[in-house]
Amino acid sequence: MTQHQLKQISIDELTPGMYVVGVDVPWYRTPFLTHKRLIHDPATIDIMRQCGIRTVTIDPGKGKDASAQRPADLGPPATATEPTSAQDTPLSHSSLDEAQSAQELYAAAEEAINQMFDHLVQGAPPSSSIAKATVTSIMRHLLTSRDDLMTQLALRKITRFDQSLAAHSLDTCIFALTVSVECGIDHVSQLHLGTGALLHDVGYVRLPRNLVRKRHEDGCTEEERALLRQHPSLGLTMLAEWNDIPDEVAHIIRHHHERVDGSGFPEGLAHTSISPLAQIVGIVDWYDSLVSRRGGRPAMLPHDAVRRLFLSAKEGRFELPFIETAVRVIGVYPIGSLVLLNTGEQAIVVGLNAEARLKPNVLIIKGPRGEAYVRPQRVNLAAPQQAAHTIIRVLDPTHEFVNIALYLDNTTGERSP
Repeated sequence: MTQHQLKQISIDELTPGMYVVGVDVPWYRTPFLTHKRLIHDPATIDIMRQCGIRTVTIDPGKGKDASAQRPADLGPPATATEPTSAQDTPLSHSSLDEAQSAQELYAAAEEAINQMFDHLVQGAPPSSSIAKATVTSIMRHLLTSRDDLMTQLALRKITRFDQSLAAHSLDTCIFALTVSVECGIDHVSQLHLGTGALLHDVGYVRLPRNLVRKRHEDGCTEEERALLRQHPSLGLTMLAEWNDIPDEVAHIIRHHHERVDGSGFPEGLAHTSISPLAQIVGIVDWYDSLVSRRGGRPAMLPHDAVRRLFLSAKEGRFELPFIETAVRVIGVYPIGSLVLLNTGEQAIVVGLNAEARLKPNVLIIKGPRGEAYVRPQRVNLAAPQQAAHTIIRVLDPTHEFVNIALYLDNTTGERSP
């Protein structure tokens, strides 16, 4: 699509089905990491208005055209969200295969999974080819640029106002596959794990949207909780149209809420009755729900969520070896954490050290008196020359008035000395 074919329109002309490629405010003043997106619903347009967006640029080649008008006697217009087969999605797998950076991969994967969930809402079966392409591309990037991909994941969580089912599924998939690399799981099992993570919550699309949004709040009634707990069974029913779904994937979808102490659902299974892959997805699913904004509930600081993971193992809900592996890949101080150093300086965690979990790679952004450094310094706390630097505690970025996203976006693709 060449530049002269793009169109600039007012926010009032923007409608679902249009593909936005630019807006008139900086991205960091919005909850969107990138302004290139297909508009799925009026709620997204309302959020854009609230952020002060008045003018947008659209690409008619990827969505509806602002000037496209249809006579009333021709019936309703065809839109980008019209029910179609999931196999006929306009997103080609090449965008996943050709993604060179973690940012490109995340954006392509997010678009693919959003489209898949849109099709699910409209009654179409999920696309096994999209799921496989997404998992394969994520695995390739995890082997070459794990920190970059985890940085993109942290960025999305910071900039999202609320987390959709599709976004939660993608993030759970990335977390689960990262754990699989640490565990040394074979390739076929990794494919099953990633696919199960992408589809573990598909059953929610058959439940009322308002109920799904509050699914982790304490305000649910017993009747609402009972309805929400049907989503694993509903998901398997939806996947009945998917020929030859692997047993490993079906077990993940059905058992990801089971707990080794028998306190989970839907069957109250315990210990070895729960497959290892289902246990991994159960752990990262729970962690992701803690660190994500959802239904108006604020996100928990990642470091605090990691402590909750350890506590859950102590309480017997998860097996300790799986928790320890998950923490190794998430980090005691996860990427995106704001920390206070013993020098009085503030730093942002931008990379992990597998052999020194308490000494990650950090970007030092403020001095002992709270002065912002013009040129933040990236250091590896595990390096011998940095032995004097240690982390004292984790800080809340909101209380410190630090925009983590601005710093993380500039570190993607960098490497520590």
